[in-house]
Amino acid sequence: MKPFNTTLRTLVLALGLTGGLISLSASAAHTDRAPAAQQQACACFDVTVVGQGPAVVLIPGLASSGDVWQSTVDTLKADYQLHIFTLAGFAGVKPLPMHSWGDGYLATQQQAILRYIREQQLNRPVIIGHSLGGYLALALAASAPQSIGGAINVDGLPALGALFKQSGAQNNGQAAASDNKPQQNQGGFDPMALAKSMTNNEQWQQRIVADMYRSDGATSGRVMGELMQADLRPQLNHIRVPVLTLGALQHGAPYSTPEQVQQNYEHQLANAPAQYHRFAFARDARHFIMADAPDWLNQQIAQFLHQHSVSKQ
Repeated sequence: MKPFNTTLRTLVLALGLTGGLISLSASAAHTDRAPAAQQQACACFDVTVVGQGPAVVLIPGLASSGDVWQSTVDTLKADYQLHIFTLAGFAGVKPLPMHSWGDGYLATQQQAILRYIREQQLNRPVIIGHSLGGYLALALAASAPQSIGGAINVDGLPALGALFKQSGAQNNGQAAASDNKPQQNQGGFDPMALAKSMTNNEQWQQRIVADMYRSDGATSGRVMGELMQADLRPQLNHIRVPVLTLGALQHGAPYSTPEQVQQNYEHQLANAPAQYHRFAFARDARHFIMADAPDWLNQQIAQFLHQHSVSKQ
């Protein structure tokens, strides 16, 4: 598991140092922006609303734009009202002043999402999140099941730092040996190398790098730090709504087998009640499943929504 350890170290460094160096052309496929009054009510995120029907909230990951959900939006917009978020500080959205974070960015976003659900009078929407967004989806399923109808966690973990520590402990001997070997870009940061570790799709690699550089470096670094210290595992037994975790089994390739990666997911989410939580795994996908296996991802999401979404608003 050492490469996962190395990737996390690189990510912490990268997101603490990057600034707005590259621009990303926004997708023209988005339709109406939420009214200005809605956006002003919460500076925690920007929202695009598309379609009509049962409400679904889509949350991207750290340093990502809501545009990562575009293929999912195209699949679902005829049947659902999609609320597509880009979180504050990421992909060109104005960062939140850090003095307003209160108990932290993660807690602030959880409360802001619940406030948005109340203010927009959404009837127990399904929350779909990738990575950081997946963490938030799990947190809401555990802490506010009365407010949401279900959650889909796309390659997020409830205790990222715990896995990081486990990985480091398992590889102390290997690390000592590798210290004597030349390291590419040692002391520097190669954003494209990081992107390549997250998807095999070259166009998506460019998109990930562009979103990263459009994000606020201080926000990204501090939020990554929060994720490294957060641990939702004790709260997962409070889940009382349907939850689907979609895991990417090539995340540690070529150094970890798909079986080892799957075991990590199962161990991290062991406290989630089996009657509410289930897994599905994309064997050939890296972290950005929507890039490497979009049809599979959208099929899994559509099936879950058909089974669990609240009837039309």
